[in-house]
Amino acid sequence: MALKKIPVGWLRFLSNRTYLPALLAFAVVCAAGYFAERQNTTIHHQSERARVQQQAGLIKSRLEGQLNGDYQRLRGLAAMLATEPDMPQTRFSRLAAQVLEGETAIQHIAAAPGLVVSLIYPLKGNEPAVGLDYNKNAAQREAAHRVRDSGEMVLAGPVDLVQGGSGFIYRLPIYTGSGSERQFWGILSAVVPTETLYAATGLHGSSLDLGLTGQDGTGAEGRQFFGTPDTLAGTPVLLNVNLPVGFWQLAARPPGGWQGRPENLWKLRLALLAAGMLIVFPTFLAGRLSAARQTVIGKLRRRETELEAVSRRLEIAVKTSRVGIWECDAGNQRVSWDSRMHELYGIPIEQGPLAGQDWAAMLHPEDRGRVADALQAAEQRKTHFASDFRIVLADGTVKHIRALASPFTDAQKRDWMIGVNWNVSEDVHLREELIRANRTLSERNTELKEGKRALEQAHAELQKQQAELQRLSLVAKHASDSIILTDADRRILWVNDAFTRTTGYTASEAIGQTPSDLLDGPNTDLDVIREMNRHKDLGIRYHNEVLNCTKSGEEVWFDTNIVPVTGADGKVDLIIGIERDITHSKLRERELAEAKLAAEQADRAKSEFLANMSHEIRTPMNGIIGMADLLAEAELAADELQNVETIRSSAQALLKIINDILDLSRLEAGKFSIAKEEFNLRDCISSAADLFHPKALEKGLALQVSYAEGLPEQLYGDDGRLRQILVNLIGNAVKFTPEGKVAVRVSHTAEDPFRLVVEVEDSGIGISASQARHVFDRFTQADAATTKAFGGTGLGLTISSMLAKRMGGSISVESELSQGSCFRLEVQMAPARQAQGQTTALSLEAAPHLAPCRILLAEDNQTNRLLIRKYLRGQPVELAEAGNGRVAVEMCRELRPDIILMDMSMPELDGIAATREIRNLPVPQPVIVALTANAFSSDRQACLNAGMDHFLAKPVKKAVLLHTLATVLEETAAAQQQPRARA
Repeated sequence: MALKKIPVGWLRFLSNRTYLPALLAFAVVCAAGYFAERQNTTIHHQSERARVQQQAGLIKSRLEGQLNGDYQRLRGLAAMLATEPDMPQTRFSRLAAQVLEGETAIQHIAAAPGLVVSLIYPLKGNEPAVGLDYNKNAAQREAAHRVRDSGEMVLAGPVDLVQGGSGFIYRLPIYTGSGSERQFWGILSAVVPTETLYAATGLHGSSLDLGLTGQDGTGAEGRQFFGTPDTLAGTPVLLNVNLPVGFWQLAARPPGGWQGRPENLWKLRLALLAAGMLIVFPTFLAGRLSAARQTVIGKLRRRETELEAVSRRLEIAVKTSRVGIWECDAGNQRVSWDSRMHELYGIPIEQGPLAGQDWAAMLHPEDRGRVADALQAAEQRKTHFASDFRIVLADGTVKHIRALASPFTDAQKRDWMIGVNWNVSEDVHLREELIRANRTLSERNTELKEGKRALEQAHAELQKQQAELQRLSLVAKHASDSIILTDADRRILWVNDAFTRTTGYTASEAIGQTPSDLLDGPNTDLDVIREMNRHKDLGIRYHNEVLNCTKSGEEVWFDTNIVPVTGADGKVDLIIGIERDITHSKLRERELAEAKLAAEQADRAKSEFLANMSHEIRTPMNGIIGMADLLAEAELAADELQNVETIRSSAQALLKIINDILDLSRLEAGKFSIAKEEFNLRDCISSAADLFHPKALEKGLALQVSYAEGLPEQLYGDDGRLRQILVNLIGNAVKFTPEGKVAVRVSHTAEDPFRLVVEVEDSGIGISASQARHVFDRFTQADAATTKAFGGTGLGLTISSMLAKRMGGSISVESELSQGSCFRLEVQMAPARQAQGQTTALSLEAAPHLAPCRILLAEDNQTNRLLIRKYLRGQPVELAEAGNGRVAVEMCRELRPDIILMDMSMPELDGIAATREIRNLPVPQPVIVALTANAFSSDRQACLNAGMDHFLAKPVKKAVLLHTLATVLEETAAAQQQPRARA
């Protein structure tokens, strides 16, 4: 009814095959345009986020560098106040002026002993702040008390200042005295104006919408204090700004939010429309599709060039700062530096950045291990990295470096570490000068307090040693591992409670004995005990696993560490033994070994079952198919011939199911090999399609095969597996298409002419989107009605998909219910190694006439022997039969046949063993052809290794057998003539 509503003109247009390429090109252009628009949008969003993340990362690095640098300056001044609690205003001003030298955002510094501001620099303009009592100031009381109670630095703000304006305030607690006399003196405050900090770090004047959250260093849970609330909406780029205590969260996005649509959207659409018109136009056909695709690829490459230009501009901006920036790809450990990093390390830019051992070699030997371990731990755990260390330049100059780094994941889901390094040598030298000044002052006071201090230090040291001894005693006593102390003669001096729990021996029972007297059992390895004692005598550490016995006689495994302690004379004074019970671990190792053995046995049982199943099914199948073929050659009535054809088709269907199951098993076990050889592409495709031409003609279907221009004639790969996949895809298309056509299109990808693309499209029943997701699952068909209507096991597409993956490709499907399907096969081939001439396929339709010969058939199955006799009926051959391998060996010795047809599985002596014995007989050696139901590739290799010359798998067709025998006889005759020619 729907076709009657279509105008006659449109029906005529659709039935004209001239327009079919244009219609196909239109569909492809529409799909390509949709994909290109989606890709363009994705690239736009990714590049925009990457740009925002790079700019925000630069601002983050500047904030961390500025704030942490100012904090280090203040620590030195706080140390001076701790040693000079009665410091006058003049000395405070002189020291504070030294702190504010250089590049710093600090504007004012004030000291508040007893939480009352009494020292301030500069004093001019800050007179209102003198005398400020934090206990009475509601705005700053909470932060001041937090510093006093926590004992840690607090960066508060922004807050309103008494002097006017707003700013961030560093507050550092100051304590005087030490030990029990340590007491809170007051706090040291430093004011950083908000505008100064924002301008110095690039927050003002940035091309991004920025927001800072985490007032007073409270992180993402804190209050926003910079930027508009809209900045946090719409998935902004979030970075943590690490502070000396706590962190801020920096949010960034483009001005006005993320751009929803790319700027070049309509340009892209117009370009795709123009390309589509050129493709659809009948005179240009499908060739213009490749040109449009190249146009799109060129635009993407120009986009990459533009991104590289933006990256270079960002690099120039970074070079203007004093902070060196580096980044490292955690996946491949690729490191990149900016120019400032090269200046810091004295490495020429053309030499490239240092990484791994080269970078570690520049670290000061005393810092190398600590810094390398901390950086490696941060990379593995994806945590922040912060460290101060020294580097030694090539000329011997030592620089003090401060490093900060944070992990992040880019738009491509790659893990990176990005960090900054800057030279803090001046800060370190200033701190050292302050320490030296403090030391000089302390030395003057030491002369007056030396006696008292020496007594206090001695008393404190004694208490410390007593506490340390008590802690060590508690640790050793309550440790979960057994601890044994022995003297130089290996006599036990002391054991902990864990030793008693593990071995059953109390301390009184163990002391005075040797560990061997108590713990060695009948199964203890005496070589291990002797080696352990040798290490004890030499004073060398020793570690090994030892099997011991407890007091109850139970065997236990110990992981034993022996640590000899030597005296000043180098002799062993004490031996510490630490033992850990690893009995359960040993049991688990044994269980795992047993489980592995059971799994291997199960795998062997599965392989044996499949081999037996193949043999037991193929043996009767050989008789069924062979006899059916012989019946088909006889002159039969039409209905009888139809019955015979039904038997043949049913037997072939059953054989295909068996082959599919065996192929799937071999693929799952990883024993399915891909053979590579040179072949003709068109011959391979045509041979697969020709199999279904009769069926297509019977159903009234048009089976079309087309080849794109530029396809190579000869390829190097597994043409057998390629043909197997095509037979399955084309067979399915013909089977599931009641009317219409089946089109096979062969082409290659634009990037690689040897990456084949074969599309099999039909106008059949189609499948739904939900069914398409499972069409490649094993034993799966569209629905139960499909199985009943068309038959099959559902393994064909599963095996084809697995084969395609093994050949470096894949299979995909596009389908719509009742509208047909299109399966796309993509496989990787290689160029032919040398030019090949045309090869003529061997025709098996006409059975050849054999030369006179003597043939011995070694077969235990009577039906198969009857079938071979019928196959050879009318041939000038003398056929002898043997029912088992032992008889075959004896008959070979007596009859001396030209050819032996050898079955593998026979009683008395199997085919493999019989072949080996025949090859050792002192008789003219026959040609042995394996004729067996064992169809695995491993069976074929076993036959060839045993000495057989050819391999035929049951069921075997008459034409295949006769052609094989004819080939063997020709090769034998040619081999016999060669010596005569040489003579």
